[in-house]
Amino acid sequence: MVHRFGLVIALVCGWLLPAPIHAQTDAQPAPQAEHVPVPRTVIALVEGGSDFRLRDTRSHVMATMPLEQLGLVVEYYRADRPLPDLTGRPDVRGVFTWLAATSRPGAERLLTWYERAVDLGKKLVVFGELGVSADPETGPLPRRRINRLMEHLGVHMGEGYASYTAGTAYRVRDRNIWGFEHTPPLPPPFSEYTIVDPRVTSHLTLESTGPEPVHGDLIVTGPNGGFVAPFFAAEMDPPSNIRRWLIDPFAFFRLAFATDDLPKPDTTTLAGRRIYYSHVDGDGWRSISEVKIDDEPASAARVLLERVVERFPDLPVTIAPIAAELDPDWVDDAEARRVARAFFEQPHVEAGSHTYSHPFRWAFFEHYDRAVEQEIVRRNGTDHDIHAGYARLADEQDAAGVDETKLDIGKYSLPRAFFAEPFDLQLEIDGSLDRIAEVGGQSVKVVQWSGDTSPFEAALAATREAGVPNINGGDTRFDSDYRSYGFVAPIGIPVGAERQIYASMSNENTYTDLWTGRFFAYRHVLQTIRNTGLPIRVKPINLYYHSYAAEKLASTNALLQVHESMRGREIAPVTTSHFARIAGGFYTTRLIPLGPRRWRVEERGALQTLRFDRATRTAVDFAASSGVLGARPAHGSLYVALDPEVAAPVVALTDRGHPLDPDPAPHPYLFDSRWPAYALTADADAATVSARGFGALSMTWIVPRTGTWRVRISQDGDTVWSETVEIDGDRRLSIAPGDAAEATAEARIRIERIGD
Repeated sequence: MVHRFGLVIALVCGWLLPAPIHAQTDAQPAPQAEHVPVPRTVIALVEGGSDFRLRDTRSHVMATMPLEQLGLVVEYYRADRPLPDLTGRPDVRGVFTWLAATSRPGAERLLTWYERAVDLGKKLVVFGELGVSADPETGPLPRRRINRLMEHLGVHMGEGYASYTAGTAYRVRDRNIWGFEHTPPLPPPFSEYTIVDPRVTSHLTLESTGPEPVHGDLIVTGPNGGFVAPFFAAEMDPPSNIRRWLIDPFAFFRLAFATDDLPKPDTTTLAGRRIYYSHVDGDGWRSISEVKIDDEPASAARVLLERVVERFPDLPVTIAPIAAELDPDWVDDAEARRVARAFFEQPHVEAGSHTYSHPFRWAFFEHYDRAVEQEIVRRNGTDHDIHAGYARLADEQDAAGVDETKLDIGKYSLPRAFFAEPFDLQLEIDGSLDRIAEVGGQSVKVVQWSGDTSPFEAALAATREAGVPNINGGDTRFDSDYRSYGFVAPIGIPVGAERQIYASMSNENTYTDLWTGRFFAYRHVLQTIRNTGLPIRVKPINLYYHSYAAEKLASTNALLQVHESMRGREIAPVTTSHFARIAGGFYTTRLIPLGPRRWRVEERGALQTLRFDRATRTAVDFAASSGVLGARPAHGSLYVALDPEVAAPVVALTDRGHPLDPDPAPHPYLFDSRWPAYALTADADAATVSARGFGALSMTWIVPRTGTWRVRISQDGDTVWSETVEIDGDRRLSIAPGDAAEATAEARIRIERIGD
């Protein structure tokens, strides 16, 4: 996320973290031999250096999202620091490396670590350089030793090099792998690589012309991993905002890490439908809007409430004010507090926090110095700043003699929006939760990061200790201006021992040139929604914007357009805190194999969907499963809905006779539902489930037999709707009671067969 209070820092603020650069939400004991989970962890080696930022590495920016889409959890390590001992790590599926340097200090150490990893049976996937050709202090490493490692991947590295590739002939060109988002008009220069293992597949082979032809098997996969030669995986040019894949990362990683047998914990889908959630950051809460109410000027927050939020009671939204703007000791604005209370009186509005003082650059506050902050304000602040709620700073002694090197806060002019009091992390998190709850009358469920959305470890720990999830950052776009999966962010990022959850899509600020023009442009989020849903579903739907999006008539109309487009879609609307907990569950889920095509699912948190890919002829074996609500095939995958009331469900698979046949089942099962469902009980001729959600209830069941079925919906013990339907050969029973069932209140749905 980026903000209009200062210029943008793009993909900013990774941290110099100790290895591993990985978050463990809960420490788990070493698994017993009979309960070894399916290995989901990929060890990713990233370049280090003094300017290291994990958020900027190619592995995080480009590769992590497709790896997560395949059900894999990425654990990052810096190649210039101690590397993990993989002995006793059955959770590790393999190693992924995308390094730039061909040589480095400690090359011998790194090569030895690679050798140990493959000796332990871990798959090795290499993009570009291994980074072990030489050590600046000791010289080149033995080429035969490096080749021994490469030959483990099935290729031998020769001496040839094709620097001039005009007229180079393609001998093998796998269109399923190569040329995914872009094909270079002229192949990049390449070194000589030759397949030496018949089990290995070459997806791109080039043969250079000239007096000394060079043969290159440049993209290969095999039983031990995969290899992509330098410059053949993707193109990245940050100054030009270019990111694009040359290979299909989903297809390549699927083969290299052999993920077909891996159930994929899925954060995009709930009860068979694509997840929808929306959240608003409180920036611009008190700004006066161009849109008038009753022909009178009104704040952006009030316009947002009365023109947008109240108009869509079927779409949940999380509203996160800045707590300082609701604190009369910081900003004395009774109208701002009144509007906040009005927001939180809406049954479809969840309370969030956009922090207390709205830090712009979070790294500044990791080692906070009040004197430095005072000096920055003295140099960069304006009279407007001082009179907008910061007056106390003027009463403090002017800073003097501060370290000039500490005054650099990047492209932001001020460290935070409100600085009347010294920064206090407890106030920033716990204090904001308390203040907003006091004003709004409901507990706050999520923290939405401000500014550069790059919180340091202690800030993330504070949200966890406060018992609320966190979100923001990522800025996913996939549209006519950002034409690549390379701009689709991962689910989250580790920060020390904590984890930040990214928003699933970008906010209006990136569409409006930092809120300087094109105020209509947020409507283009619909392109990202489409492109991240088809041909594969990689993200849920997320409408994410700021209060100031209601400052302009054009931007307000854009909000109305994108909200209106959600009506009529098959979605599963949830709150932002609910989605953040689902996202957290992706990282903790353990899949315990119980036999062929059968798994127990443990420690999944709020995540309730497993996905099986390449599954057009795959079905759930309901007789051998437990804790499964239902299943739905889509996009060539099978989405399996788990029952939230069952702590450790078991999912078993069987074969489907025809891709369009419903899953065989001894009892009714859920095909899809707008409301999240739970607590299923079922037998051959009846099923009962509870559900609660937003908007009008709609759901579809697959029943085991044709005939006459009765549906009854009750709330608070009273029947609110019933219907008798005849089920024909497709065995689908659709339920759409309109407004008969009250939204946000628990409903009990019972279907039962009453005759042939």
